[in-house]
Amino acid sequence: MNKKSVLHLVLKIIGFIGVAVGIAGFIISANGFGDFESNNFMIGSIMGTFGLFVGIACLIFGFAPQIMKAQLNTVQRIQQENKDVLQDIATTQAEITSDAVTTTAAAVKRGLEDQIFCKHCGKQIDADSTFCSSCGGKQ
Repeated sequence: MNKKSVLHLVLKIIGFIGVAVGIAGFIISANGFGDFESNNFMIGSIMGTFGLFVGIACLIFGFAPQIMKAQLNTVQRIQQENKDVLQDIATTQAEITSDAVTTTAAAVKRGLEDQIFCKHCGKQIDADSTFCSSCGGKQ
């Protein structure tokens, strides 16, 4: 047994003891419930609150490896069940992204050039042109 597994075992034991102390504390507290100034109520409340807090915290840390393993197994199962869909999305998004980048880069390049379009034929002409170089129309 390695040090981590011993630590987790100790935390589990402390956790179960803490929960038991918490439950016992709340039982003691319930016995003195009518008399709020009684020692039973005060000691039981403190014992119950502290015991449950420490017990639950130790249980969470004690069972952390099992909790993380269960989460990882769930994620792997979901990925495996949806493998085809995820691959399809990744492929589609990659294609869309590639086309979008090409189109955007071309638009930026065109935007940086001082160009306008002919009023008559729609061809691209220089911004300072008086006549279209394609149809000869006056701008």
